Amino acid sequence: MSPPASATPTVTVTNPGNQTNSLNAAASLQIQATDSASGKTLTYSATDLPIGLSINASTGAITGTPTAAGSYTTVVTVNDGSGASSVNFNWTIGTGIGNTVTVTNPGNQTGTVGTAVSLQIKATDSAAGQTLTYGATGLPAGLTISSTTGLITGTPTTAGNSSVVVTVTDTTSATGSASFTWTINPVSIGGACHVTYTLNSSWPGGFTAQVNIANTGTTTINGWSVTFTFPGDEKITANFNGGFSQTGENATLTNASYNGTIAPGANITDGFQGSWTSSVANPTTFKVNGTTCT
Repeated sequence: MSPPASATPTVTVTNPGNQTNSLNAAASLQIQATDSASGKTLTYSATDLPIGLSINASTGAITGTPTAAGSYTTVVTVNDGSGASSVNFNWTIGTGIGNTVTVTNPGNQTGTVGTAVSLQIKATDSAAGQTLTYGATGLPAGLTISSTTGLITGTPTTAGNSSVVVTVTDTTSATGSASFTWTINPVSIGGACHVTYTLNSSWPGGFTAQVNIANTGTTTINGWSVTFTFPGDEKITANFNGGFSQTGENATLTNASYNGTIAPGANITDGFQGSWTSSVANPTTFKVNGTTCT
């Protein structure tokens, strides 16, 4: 007798049901399918998808952003190489223009290192009942935004200028944003400082040096920048303990996150490396946070 014939593999596709999405709002739908035979590779395809959507042939994920309103009779087919199965469902794309999220620009902001700030970001949605989620990039160090309320709080730790972008997203993935600058000023130290400059080593074309900043006053320095002018053509190329900038002969060193605080009677040392062409000489006048130091 001949052995019995093997059963023909059967592909089963789960119908996801009718779908509704908003125009210009991102959509995502995972098609689920099984095969009665093990080890088969399933291939997914679809017809009459809303314009702007596509199906991943390997995973069955339908994604994209609908760009045309209307009603579609979508047919999804799954094939295992031996046979195929299909499901169909209606997909409606709303005739509206999609939700609009509007973020009120708070304008450019200023603050001071060591002084707490609080800024409320305000946003509205063209659709009722939407939950808004807040995010931000480029916030000054020490500040964070609440994802649920849009309140920016914290205490700035580093002086400098930041380009901030706040983005607000609703439950349909519609977004709005606002951009502004946030300037954090260093703390005034009232002239109570002393700076020592030391040339550690030099060689043809390069040198290393350091500055020691001493707080000789009675108030803690929270965040510092030391500026000075090179007498020659020296250029700073790296700061070992913070940031730096230079325009012509005018150079600035700034604190890192871990050395910005100098208590009364304390001091910190910041080392850096530079290059030169004609000469290497020590600067003689230093300012910390805009105040000339001895």
